Amino acid sequence: MIVYMGILYLVGLCLAYQYITAFVFLVFGKNNPYARFVEKFYEHHPKDWYDKFMNVFYIMNYGVAHRVYEKVMTKHGGIKGKLRYAGLVFMATIVLIIIGNIINAIETSLTS
Repeated sequence: MIVYMGILYLVGLCLAYQYITAFVFLVFGKNNPYARFVEKFYEHHPKDWYDKFMNVFYIMNYGVAHRVYEKVMTKHGGIKGKLRYAGLVFMATIVLIIIGNIINAIETSLTS
């Protein structure tokens, strides 16, 4: 049970960082200090285990929000891109709420 809760904690922490990154990009755009700081985590050609670990850390905590923002803004740009990105964040929130409710129902049925 402790391992299960530890994994759920790490997944929740990663999702929280994804949401923080998504909302920072939504409000301030790509040219802000936070985005430049986040971009430095990813190594295109990792040399050793530390670079590989940082790539995994980047993908888990920032990468999805960063890559989706880049793709949406290069395809649509401007206000239309920001609205589409906000829609994607909203849809991801709904999917995560549904998944959370399913996991909660499974846990409740197993413990009672």
